[in-house]
Amino acid sequence: MAFQPHPLADRRRRSAAALIKQLLSIKSSEVLPEHVRELIDCLLWKITEADGKTNTRFKTSGALGCTDNKLLRHEHVYQKNKMIDALVKCAPGAVDGVLVEAVGCLVTVDEHLRLNKFDSDYGWERYRKAGLHVIDLTTMKRKV
Repeated sequence: MAFQPHPLADRRRRSAAALIKQLLSIKSSEVLPEHVRELIDCLLWKITEADGKTNTRFKTSGALGCTDNKLLRHEHVYQKNKMIDALVKCAPGAVDGVLVEAVGCLVTVDEHLRLNKFDSDYGWERYRKAGLHVIDLTTMKRKV
């Protein structure tokens, strides 16, 4: 089961990234910071789901073996709240460096709960600590 990117995935990611940059550039007392954060949150979903909610490049071995979509979760490898914190603090030229971490991984519900125990960690380290095996479906090799 090799990964097949959505034909519009790159365009979707570029669009969401452009909108994030526009939001971060707004300097108006009329714009509430919490609204900017909420909109960036939504746009991070758009980036990680550019290929589809369950059509992710990275999947755990548990997700690969699961036949019931109700038992699967689209997980943000790098937690959105931490990414948003980094985005609102970074210089305009550093936004793309933060957005490269907008990566989705399909996990099972049980694995999602295991990952929640390691929220103080960031990115793939959470998966290592939770003991999850992640497969990169473009290479069919283990990522974690």
